[in-house]
Amino acid sequence: MLTLNKLLNGKKGQFYILIALILISYAFTLARQDVPVRKQKDSFQLLHEGYMAEAPIVVNNAVYDEANATARLANFTNVYMEFARSSEPGFRMAYLFSHDGALTTGNRLEEPLNVTLGSSSYIINPDAELTLGAANETLQLGGLSYLFQFSPERLQLKAVFRAADKLTKRVFVYG
Repeated sequence: MLTLNKLLNGKKGQFYILIALILISYAFTLARQDVPVRKQKDSFQLLHEGYMAEAPIVVNNAVYDEANATARLANFTNVYMEFARSSEPGFRMAYLFSHDGALTTGNRLEEPLNVTLGSSSYIINPDAELTLGAANETLQLGGLSYLFQFSPERLQLKAVFRAADKLTKRVFVYG
Protein backbone atom coordinates (compact mmCIF):
# COMPACT_ATOMS: atom_id res chain seq x y z
CA MET A 1 0.00 0.00 0.00
CA LEU A 2 2.85 2.30 0.72
CA THR A 3 4.22 1.96 -2.79
CA LEU A 4 0.81 2.64 -4.37
CA ASN A 5 0.42 5.81 -2.27
CA LYS A 6 3.94 6.89 -3.26
CA LEU A 7 3.12 6.24 -6.91
CA LEU A 8 -0.08 8.30 -6.75
CA ASN A 9 1.72 11.21 -5.07
CA GLY A 10 4.43 11.01 -7.72
CA LYS A 11 1.87 11.34 -10.52
CA LYS A 12 0.31 14.26 -8.68
CA GLY A 13 3.71 15.90 -8.59
CA GLN A 14 4.22 15.28 -12.31
CA PHE A 15 0.79 16.78 -13.01
CA TYR A 16 1.63 19.92 -10.98
CA ILE A 17 4.97 20.26 -12.75
CA LEU A 18 3.25 19.93 -16.12
CA ILE A 19 0.67 22.59 -15.18
CA ALA A 20 3.46 24.85 -13.90
CA LEU A 21 5.37 24.51 -17.19
CA ILE A 22 2.24 25.30 -19.20
CA LEU A 23 1.54 28.41 -17.07
CA ILE A 24 5.16 29.57 -17.31
CA SER A 25 5.19 29.20 -21.10
CA TYR A 26 1.86 31.06 -21.30
CA ALA A 27 3.28 33.87 -19.13
CA PHE A 28 6.35 34.13 -21.38
CA THR A 29 4.12 34.31 -24.44
CA LEU A 30 2.15 37.18 -22.92
CA ALA A 31 5.20 39.05 -21.67
CA ARG A 32 7.34 38.60 -24.78
CA GLN A 33 7.76 41.72 -26.87
CA ASP A 34 7.18 41.01 -30.52
CA VAL A 35 10.00 42.32 -32.64
CA PRO A 36 8.51 44.61 -35.27
CA VAL A 37 9.19 43.38 -38.75
CA ARG A 38 10.43 46.13 -41.03
CA LYS A 39 8.93 46.19 -44.42
CA GLN A 40 11.66 46.03 -46.98
CA LYS A 41 11.92 49.16 -49.12
CA ASP A 42 10.88 48.72 -52.71
CA SER A 43 12.97 49.85 -55.66
CA PHE A 44 10.95 53.05 -56.27
CA GLN A 45 11.57 54.23 -52.72
CA LEU A 46 15.25 53.30 -52.86
CA LEU A 47 15.67 55.11 -56.18
CA HIS A 48 14.10 58.42 -55.17
CA GLU A 49 15.87 58.40 -51.81
CA GLY A 50 19.14 57.55 -53.57
CA TYR A 51 18.79 60.43 -56.02
CA MET A 52 18.00 62.92 -53.26
CA ALA A 53 21.03 61.69 -51.30
CA GLU A 54 23.50 61.74 -54.20
CA ALA A 55 22.43 64.82 -56.19
CA PRO A 56 23.42 67.33 -53.45
CA ILE A 57 26.86 65.73 -53.33
CA VAL A 58 27.23 66.25 -57.09
CA VAL A 59 26.15 69.89 -56.74
CA ASN A 60 28.48 70.49 -53.79
CA ASN A 61 31.41 69.00 -55.70
CA ALA A 62 30.63 71.24 -58.68
CA VAL A 63 30.52 74.31 -56.45
CA TYR A 64 33.78 73.29 -54.78
CA ASP A 65 35.43 72.76 -58.19
CA GLU A 66 33.95 76.08 -59.41
CA ALA A 67 32.33 74.18 -62.28
CA ASN A 68 28.89 74.58 -63.82
CA ALA A 69 26.64 73.00 -61.17
CA THR A 70 23.60 73.00 -63.45
CA ALA A 71 25.40 71.05 -66.19
CA ARG A 72 26.87 68.57 -63.70
CA LEU A 73 23.46 67.98 -62.17
CA ALA A 74 21.94 67.41 -65.63
CA ASN A 75 24.70 64.91 -66.51
CA PHE A 76 24.32 63.14 -63.18
CA THR A 77 20.54 62.96 -63.66
CA ASN A 78 20.95 61.39 -67.11
CA VAL A 79 23.33 58.75 -65.77
CA TYR A 80 21.11 58.13 -62.75
CA MET A 81 18.04 57.68 -64.94
CA GLU A 82 19.84 55.00 -66.99
CA PHE A 83 20.72 53.21 -63.75
CA ALA A 84 17.21 53.64 -62.31
CA ARG A 85 15.45 52.26 -65.36
CA SER A 86 17.52 49.09 -65.14
CA SER A 87 15.84 48.23 -61.83
CA GLU A 88 12.51 50.08 -62.22
CA PRO A 89 11.62 50.52 -65.92
CA GLY A 90 8.71 52.88 -65.15
CA PHE A 91 10.82 55.27 -63.04
CA ARG A 92 10.61 58.92 -64.20
CA MET A 93 11.38 62.28 -62.63
CA ALA A 94 11.55 66.03 -62.98
CA TYR A 95 13.86 68.22 -60.93
CA LEU A 96 14.02 71.90 -60.04
CA PHE A 97 17.40 73.36 -59.21
CA SER A 98 17.74 76.92 -57.93
CA HIS A 99 21.27 78.26 -58.21
CA ASP A 100 22.36 81.90 -57.82
CA GLY A 101 19.05 83.43 -58.89
CA ALA A 102 18.35 81.03 -61.76
CA LEU A 103 15.87 78.17 -61.67
CA THR A 104 16.53 75.19 -63.92
CA THR A 105 13.78 72.64 -64.44
CA GLY A 106 14.80 69.30 -65.93
CA ASN A 107 12.23 66.96 -67.44
CA ARG A 108 12.94 63.22 -67.43
CA LEU A 109 9.28 62.18 -67.53
CA GLU A 110 9.11 61.09 -71.19
CA GLU A 111 6.18 63.45 -71.71
CA PRO A 112 5.99 67.24 -72.03
CA LEU A 113 5.94 69.08 -68.72
CA ASN A 114 3.88 72.23 -68.25
CA VAL A 115 5.65 74.77 -66.03
CA THR A 116 4.01 77.93 -64.74
CA LEU A 117 6.26 80.67 -63.42
CA GLY A 118 4.34 83.76 -62.34
CA SER A 119 1.79 84.43 -65.09
CA SER A 120 3.82 82.72 -67.84
CA SER A 121 3.55 79.06 -68.85
CA TYR A 122 6.23 77.04 -70.58
CA ILE A 123 6.36 73.53 -72.01
CA ILE A 124 9.52 71.52 -71.34
CA ASN A 125 10.03 68.62 -73.70
CA PRO A 126 11.28 65.25 -72.43
CA ASP A 127 15.01 65.05 -71.70
CA ALA A 128 15.33 68.85 -71.77
CA GLU A 129 16.00 71.65 -69.29
CA LEU A 130 14.61 75.15 -69.04
CA THR A 131 16.37 77.87 -67.07
CA LEU A 132 14.43 80.93 -65.91
CA GLY A 133 14.66 83.48 -63.11
CA ALA A 134 14.21 81.94 -59.68
CA ALA A 135 10.69 82.17 -58.31
CA ASN A 136 7.96 79.88 -57.06
CA GLU A 137 7.04 77.42 -59.76
CA THR A 138 4.05 75.18 -60.47
CA LEU A 139 4.40 71.92 -62.40
CA GLN A 140 1.42 70.38 -64.19
CA LEU A 141 1.83 66.62 -64.24
CA GLY A 142 -0.87 64.08 -65.01
CA GLY A 143 -3.65 66.59 -64.41
CA LEU A 144 -2.27 67.56 -60.99
CA SER A 145 -0.48 70.77 -59.99
CA TYR A 146 2.58 70.76 -57.79
CA LEU A 147 3.64 74.10 -56.32
CA PHE A 148 7.29 74.48 -55.38
CA GLN A 149 8.34 77.44 -53.28
CA PHE A 150 11.92 78.63 -53.15
CA SER A 151 13.58 80.61 -50.39
CA PRO A 152 16.45 83.05 -50.94
CA GLU A 153 19.03 80.32 -50.23
CA ARG A 154 21.79 80.07 -52.83
CA LEU A 155 21.27 76.39 -53.73
CA GLN A 156 18.05 74.40 -53.58
CA LEU A 157 17.03 71.11 -55.18
CA LYS A 158 13.48 69.80 -55.42
CA ALA A 159 12.03 66.95 -57.44
CA VAL A 160 8.99 64.95 -58.47
CA PHE A 161 9.44 61.20 -58.91
CA ARG A 162 6.97 58.94 -60.64
CA ALA A 163 6.77 55.22 -61.31
CA ALA A 164 4.01 53.72 -63.38
CA ASP A 165 3.14 50.26 -64.56
CA LYS A 166 -0.04 48.66 -65.92
CA LEU A 167 -1.87 48.66 -62.60
CA THR A 168 -0.41 51.44 -60.45
CA LYS A 169 1.01 54.91 -60.62
CA ARG A 170 3.13 56.20 -57.72
CA VAL A 171 4.30 59.76 -57.20
CA PHE A 172 6.72 61.15 -54.62
CA VAL A 173 7.28 64.89 -54.29
CA TYR A 174 10.43 66.16 -52.61
CA GLY A 175 10.29 69.82 -51.89
